[in-house]
Amino acid sequence: MDTAPRHGQPISSRPSRDAVPRRLIVTASVVTFAIRDWSLWVLLRDGPWGPPMRVVLGSESVTDAVERTLDALLMWPDKAPLLLLKAGWQEQQIQVWGSSEQGTAVSLIHNALLRANRDELRPNLRMQSVPSLYVKWIPVADIESGQYNVAPEALPGVLSALHMLRSHIQRDPEVILRYLADMGEMRKVQPEIDWWQKDMYHAGSPVSRDTLPLSVVKEPAVGDGILTLAEAALLYRALFPPDEQIDLSSLRRRFLATNKLEAINEERPVRGREVEWRRVSRAYRYLVQYPPTDR
Repeated sequence: MDTAPRHGQPISSRPSRDAVPRRLIVTASVVTFAIRDWSLWVLLRDGPWGPPMRVVLGSESVTDAVERTLDALLMWPDKAPLLLLKAGWQEQQIQVWGSSEQGTAVSLIHNALLRANRDELRPNLRMQSVPSLYVKWIPVADIESGQYNVAPEALPGVLSALHMLRSHIQRDPEVILRYLADMGEMRKVQPEIDWWQKDMYHAGSPVSRDTLPLSVVKEPAVGDGILTLAEAALLYRALFPPDEQIDLSSLRRRFLATNKLEAINEERPVRGREVEWRRVSRAYRYLVQYPPTDR
């Protein structure tokens, strides 16, 4: 190899981006699902922008970023997820809020299924300055039917998380039993009201000042561990497309084959459908206490 110095040869310029390694931007996207009135919903940012996300800081892990995202959005984030799954990753173009930093980011997608009645959002999200906190619940059926559009760059992540959730439920139907045993009631979906646009809720209004702090708002009651197979079949159906072929007889056998159900001398209606259905089914006690610290 010729190591002698060469004189008179100009040094070609190199862009600064080649001389200084660019910092890799890593974000955590949380595709959060909830059961609302026996149907599956997903939490998305306003507009077509997909699920909430957070830049993973150097001082935190990805798990920390996921937890802090849920903490910022949910009224009762503590132990809110029934399931928390890793749903893959994708590259996205992002602009870091409050900074000039932008570029390609690796988004690590997480999939959360919330416990019953843990879907209520913090009431002050619209008063925050961070746009990524502007979120709302969207029926999954509206996304799959094309009635609600998600941006092309965000849609694959949402569908991947949905597929992973469904695959997990197919492999482990006991998740259905855990959900119902923990569920106190099945609430009706209330129509969304643009309450942040009303004078009474503007910052500084008398009503706003007199509102009780979030720390004293009572958390939803948990269930008594009792469920019916009619509810289990209805919940399983809610997680899949309407045209999905489901063998209900086989499904009931799979629920019983978990050996986690004990028949009791009681019949109960389907919660939330007492008026419409007016029928009762044999009740079972789920033998595993979930969550352990809530009862």
